[in-house]
Amino acid sequence: MKKKNLHTSIAPLHYQYSLVPKESIPKTYKQFPIDYKTKEIQEYEVLFFHRLMKKNYEPPSEIEYDEGSPKEGRGTAHRREWKYYVATRSGGMIQLATEDAHTRVKICHVLSETDDEPTRNRLHEGERFIDDLLREAQRLNQLFNIKNEFQNATLSMLHNVYLINYRSAQLMLEYADDNEQHVKDEFLRYDARDSLTPEQKDHIHKFSPALGMYYAASIFYFFMALEGLVNILYYAFLKDEIRTDFFEEQNLSERLDIKTKILLMPSLCNGFKSKQKAGFLRDLSRLTKSRNFFFHAKIEDSLKSAAFVEDGFLYRCGFEKDSKMVVPSLKHSLKKETVSEFKNIVDSMVREILNMMQVESKHLVEKYVLESLEIPFWRDKTGAINFGTMNR
Repeated sequence: MKKKNLHTSIAPLHYQYSLVPKESIPKTYKQFPIDYKTKEIQEYEVLFFHRLMKKNYEPPSEIEYDEGSPKEGRGTAHRREWKYYVATRSGGMIQLATEDAHTRVKICHVLSETDDEPTRNRLHEGERFIDDLLREAQRLNQLFNIKNEFQNATLSMLHNVYLINYRSAQLMLEYADDNEQHVKDEFLRYDARDSLTPEQKDHIHKFSPALGMYYAASIFYFFMALEGLVNILYYAFLKDEIRTDFFEEQNLSERLDIKTKILLMPSLCNGFKSKQKAGFLRDLSRLTKSRNFFFHAKIEDSLKSAAFVEDGFLYRCGFEKDSKMVVPSLKHSLKKETVSEFKNIVDSMVREILNMMQVESKHLVEKYVLESLEIPFWRDKTGAINFGTMNR
């Protein structure tokens, strides 16, 4: 008979577990976590369980507010956690709540101050509750579909790939000298002109390709920041009538290179001065060529030197350096000053792009893209996407 009670039910959750009245919730109690099928629970978004419980029980049993928030006018912005308390058949109590600013779901037995742990029967009831909760989740799995709802979301937050990559580049560059010195010291630990053991040769071969990698990585992050800025501006200001073609049907956001996107930006996007031409495309071409050399690994870009044998002597001779490149053609020749020059060109191009924009649009970009790690977007009644907040 006991095994039969562990079977999940097909009835909705509120038919099986009644909501505990507020006056019956103890003021002080112990929590005993139900460590059962945790991975399955974590596969669902916290918002999904919020909706599932609200559909079964209406408002939460308790709402916890941010510390220090005013008692009057506490809106949704001040809500930190929600809690539901349900009763089991034997008279036990289970709490399903959020924690860590409603980013995680926790499920616990509610115990009196005198109890150290639940009885064996209550432990089984806890596992059964999890089974029934997961069954309810499968039944109501359409309560939340992030891809569908994103298209109709009133407010959404975009990860600021520009600022994240830019600050990564700054931090990488800040520590580059020390890290590069460490790689160089390891590379020079053994003199390649001596008679070396296989292990010593392997040590040299391990560190020699890594010379300059921190400077090169900084360059790459700065370039990704520039690409991120351009992509953010297209998402924020692209004209509504071509948005579907650009991002979905024609997938132009992936097919167009950064130079073409910048050239077309005043024509395809709102918020730009009409017929404004970008005067920095030569610098952009130089940056792109330098980035491509280090990270696209084209064979023709790798042929920077040739070996010749003359009277039994082996000579390595370099081809003429490419004057169009901002950075040296060999990674190990990179210096901090070279990366700083690359950064200055990126900064100059960002300023030029902002100068192409109308005043209001420029101020929005300066406020949200250049300073905030998350960028707010909102959708109006017509379905158009707007940049910033609704009360900007």
